[in-house]
Amino acid sequence: MKATRILLFLSPLLLFVPPLVPVAEGGVGLALLDMFYKGLLGRFPGNALMAFLCYTYAAQLGRDAWPWVTGSLAWPFLTPFILAFMPAKYGSAADEQQRAGGRQAPAKAATGAFEARFPLLAAYLPSVSEAAGSEARARLDPVRANFEFSAFVERAGFEGLLAGAAQREFTVWSNPEDNGFRVFGAGMVAAKATESVTAWLRQAAPRRKIAAATHPAEGPTKYFEYYPSAD
Repeated sequence: MKATRILLFLSPLLLFVPPLVPVAEGGVGLALLDMFYKGLLGRFPGNALMAFLCYTYAAQLGRDAWPWVTGSLAWPFLTPFILAFMPAKYGSAADEQQRAGGRQAPAKAATGAFEARFPLLAAYLPSVSEAAGSEARARLDPVRANFEFSAFVERAGFEGLLAGAAQREFTVWSNPEDNGFRVFGAGMVAAKATESVTAWLRQAAPRRKIAAATHPAEGPTKYFEYYPSAD
């Protein structure tokens, strides 16, 4: 992808390279070189090659590719140059490649309304009493968090889950449910530590589904569900 971008970026230079060479004094060879450069992107097969590069690069950026193909044929030097500076749309192949190859952004606490910061708990609160809901909001609302989880744990494992949450600096709120507790927790988790945190949750509450919501430093909230192992 980087090589394609370089070719698109350098395409306008083909108009300026030949004049830098004394064509008139260089005989037939340099004259042919001048004609080759000036006609490279304006004639077949050069224009078809550049149109193909524009199509594939625009598709990787997550953009409508055909307008760029048409533009490359109409303005063969200007269109590729502009396309080389276009940013990738979120979720596109180029965006995923950039994220995989670049450094991950540092963890950043979610902002906004309570429902946006703690969507799992907000969806659960209508099923509890008003007093319990107020208690839950008061407990988690001041918390800076980019990670939230919801898990059901039996009474025997409740203290162990609380101990693990405290070790990982999670703020938790629990509500009695069936023969155990429904536990919600939130806190700051680095991207590279997410897998270890979810592994701990699955070990601490292995009997039922675990839900998690993460707020990346860039992009929308992501939701995950982990189900009990069949083993």
